[in-house]
Amino acid sequence: MSKFLRVGNGDYKVSVRNGGSIILDATGGSGDLSGKVVVTGDLELKGDTQTINSTIVTIADNIIVLSKDNIAAGLPASLNYRSGIEIERGSVPNAFMVYDEQLAWTLGGTSGTGTWTFEQGTNTVPIKATGMFSDANLYLNPGTGVLSVTNTTNYEQRVFTYSGGVVVDSGSGVTIEDDIIPNTKSVVDYVTYALSTGSVPARLQESDTAIEAHDFSITGSDSKLQFDINGTTRAELFADRLEMFDVMIQNNEITTTTSNADLVLGAPGSGSVKIKDHLEMTETAGENDAATDPAKPTEGFKLYSKTQSTGGSGLFFINKSNNRDELVSKNRALVYSMVF
Repeated sequence: MSKFLRVGNGDYKVSVRNGGSIILDATGGSGDLSGKVVVTGDLELKGDTQTINSTIVTIADNIIVLSKDNIAAGLPASLNYRSGIEIERGSVPNAFMVYDEQLAWTLGGTSGTGTWTFEQGTNTVPIKATGMFSDANLYLNPGTGVLSVTNTTNYEQRVFTYSGGVVVDSGSGVTIEDDIIPNTKSVVDYVTYALSTGSVPARLQESDTAIEAHDFSITGSDSKLQFDINGTTRAELFADRLEMFDVMIQNNEITTTTSNADLVLGAPGSGSVKIKDHLEMTETAGENDAATDPAKPTEGFKLYSKTQSTGGSGLFFINKSNNRDELVSKNRALVYSMVF
């Protein structure tokens, strides 16, 4: 049986003994829920559990306070260091939007402990949004992982223009939009395109010192690497030779790059030029040179080889005094000593 109570001004206390319930009923009976219970003053609930069975709750407050009256330095262990919102999902794990006091982070030179996490049971779940805005630098820290576009389809084809699975120039360039972040596949494809078309600068340079690549398919000249130092080409590496500082190394030969120039071997100080094998002198100075006697040197002497004469050695010399002769072999020297 229902009882109705009306009271006037003043403070009144209504208590129910032996754990009974107080029911405020504003229904019209027979399941009619059109009535209201209106509390015009503040409502303070001191029980440990409040259950609201409403399907729609409207709250005018712009900030909802959770873990109120916590006086610890952060969320305490008694709250498992966490506070947030839990959503029941029936027979599958519940979903959480939780502030976790123990999550440490470091971004952009700043670090701290405590941040938000979105979970489904024990799993961290992604957030769906059309963007993320920051009023300063935006930092992403994947920890020991990477930033990935896994599970997208042909993402690279949203970065560069493609045809037949390869990057191409659409007529207005190869990029679809300047600010799109590429993935590794798009970078590999672009480098392949750039190298095949020669659109990537083939030059590494700082000020007037550089290394530049030249390919026959682009230049029509011998492929080479060119080394420029202080604005002057000092070395060129070809497929079959190296030319540097007026010296050419080709196969097993060392020659000068300029005709009629001297090739000098030196060992400054007390060092010596040593030859650790046989020394062979051809009768001509070069493959295409005529077999002519060399001119006198400005100092010292020159040794050269040609068809042997009366000396029987084939080894000739000319000194700075323009004395030219053949070194005498041992056998000829013995003969000459007996004759003369």
